[in-house]
Amino acid sequence: MKPQSKRVVMLVDDKNRDLMVATLLAWHFKRRGVECFLEPLEAWRGAVAAHRPHLMIFNHMVSSHLVEHSLRLAQMGVLTAVMVNEGLCYDDEERNFNAGKHHSGAHIDFYFCWNEPFKQAMQKYGFGERTHIEVVGPARYDYYRKPWSRVFDDYRWPASGRPKLLVCSNFGIAKFFDAPKSEAKRLFAPWTDRIPIYRDWWSLVEINHRAQRRFLGFLDAIVRARRFDLVLRPHPREDLDFYRQWLAGLPKDLRKEVQIDATSNITSLILACDLQVGCENCNTTLESWIAGKPTVELIFERHPVYYSPAVAALSPNCERPEDIVAAIERELADPRQARFQAGRAAHLDKWCAGARGDATARITDLVASRLARQPEPDWSRLDLADRRRGLKLKALRKLGKAYHYKPLVAMRGRVLGGRHKLRAYVYDKAVTPATAKRAMRLLESKLG
Repeated sequence: MKPQSKRVVMLVDDKNRDLMVATLLAWHFKRRGVECFLEPLEAWRGAVAAHRPHLMIFNHMVSSHLVEHSLRLAQMGVLTAVMVNEGLCYDDEERNFNAGKHHSGAHIDFYFCWNEPFKQAMQKYGFGERTHIEVVGPARYDYYRKPWSRVFDDYRWPASGRPKLLVCSNFGIAKFFDAPKSEAKRLFAPWTDRIPIYRDWWSLVEINHRAQRRFLGFLDAIVRARRFDLVLRPHPREDLDFYRQWLAGLPKDLRKEVQIDATSNITSLILACDLQVGCENCNTTLESWIAGKPTVELIFERHPVYYSPAVAALSPNCERPEDIVAAIERELADPRQARFQAGRAAHLDKWCAGARGDATARITDLVASRLARQPEPDWSRLDLADRRRGLKLKALRKLGKAYHYKPLVAMRGRVLGGRHKLRAYVYDKAVTPATAKRAMRLLESKLG
C-alpha cells in the first residue's frame, strides 16, 4: 500500500446486480489515481482495518448499526458515501424512510441518489446542511449508453431466427412462503412499523408467491406457441429450483423452447433482445426503455409494493395468459412503441435523472476531488476488535473467500433447505476477490 495513495472501499450487495457498476466505478477511480477495493456488505467492519480507506461507499445508511459506524468513521477521519442500489421510491413513506426519516443522525459526506424527489426528502430531514447530495440517476444504467455498452454487446442469444424474447420475473419475496415465517419477519422488520404499505408483511409474501405461480401460465403459453427464441431471466433473489422444476415438468420437445439464464448480466440480455416482458413494477422495464426496446407488462394483483400505475401506463399490459402471445406479436410489429415514447422520456427524467450514461464518471470526479485534500485518517483509533476483523478479511481474501465464508453453508443449504438455503443464498451473492478480478478484466478488455 502506497503511503500517499488515496483508498476507497465500496461495499457490494449482490454480485449479479451490483458488481459490474462497482467495477466501472473502480475503473474510473483507477484513472484518477485512487485505489478502490470491492468487498461484500458483510465486510463493513473488517474492511476498515484491512484496507484503511479514506472513504467507504455504502448502499444505504438506514440501520442503527450503520449510523453508529458512520459516526465512528467520522471520528477517525474516514469519509462516508451512500450510493443506493434501488432508489426509485415511488411511495412517499418508503422514500422518506430511505431518505433517513428514522436514521437522520448518520454522518454521510456524499449521497448519490436517483432522482430529485429523493434529494428533496433528504433535505427535509436535515441532510442538505451537512451532506453533499448529488442526483446522478441509477449508476448501473450507464451500461446502456456508449461507450460503456460495449462491455455487454456480445451476448449470444440461443437463436433459431425467431424473435428474441426476454421474459424477466420479479418474485424475490416468494421463496419466504416455504421458509420459516421468522425469516420473512426478520426481512421486513426494519419497515413494518415505519412504512404503511409494508405493515401486513405476510400478505406481501403471499401475494408474491401467488403471482409467481400465475406467472407460469404466461410462460407456458409463450413456450407452447413455439414462435420465439425465449430466454427467461429470474429475479436475482428468486429460488432457481422453482423454474428448474417447471422446466423439467414440460414435455421433452418443449424444453428446448426456453433457456433459463440466471447468471449473465441483465444489461447484456436487454441489449440483445427484440422485446422484453416484465412483471408489474420491475426495473428491467425501465432499463428496456433506456435501451430502446419494446416492452409488455404482466399485471397480477396491483399491490402498491409491486405495482406502479405510472409505470404500467407506459407499456401495453397483459393480465391473462391466453392473451400474451398476441400482445407480444403486436408489439414486435411496432417495436418503437411511439405512443409511449414521450411519457417514458418524462418518467426517466423525473425518476432516473435521464439515465444519460454519466453517473459513474460524475461520482468519481466528485469523490476524487474531495479525496485530494483529505488527510490520512487517525488509525490509532482502531481497537483490537477492528484489527482482528481486518486480519480475518485479509486471511479470507488470500483464500479467495468472502468475509462471511462458512465451510458448510452451501451443503447445509442443499440438504436442509429452509433457513439454511436462505443463508447459502446470502453467501452465494457475495463478491469474492476472484469475481472482482474477473469483472475488471472484462471491463478493461472491452474499454482498454
